[in-house]
Amino acid sequence: MKEGGKAITRLRRLTGQMGLSPANCRKVMTACVQSTAMFGAEHWWKGDHATGTRGRAGEIRRLVNEEARAITGCFRTTNLGALSMESGLGAATAQLENRQRRFGLRLLSLPQVD
Repeated sequence: MKEGGKAITRLRRLTGQMGLSPANCRKVMTACVQSTAMFGAEHWWKGDHATGTRGRAGEIRRLVNEEARAITGCFRTTNLGALSMESGLGAATAQLENRQRRFGLRLLSLPQVD
């Protein structure tokens, strides 16, 4: 999670200097920050109500909110629902569930070994 925060800081500095459009900024944030922060989430994410994953889900949620603020340029007091709609990012738990679902589909699509 710490590496994801560092990536956001670097990208925020870069997007502020380059003046990227929100769509391109969202693509960059998704590619760099989320891949860094959610590395291995397929293995440690057990669901929203499982013990041991709630703290990590909270960290991911804060990171996604920070990403949304960086994409839109909104203030910290902006409503999170409106912020996530404007930025085009999904909820953190939905992203984690989607990653786990895609991982399961990849495993099921592997050829059977006898």
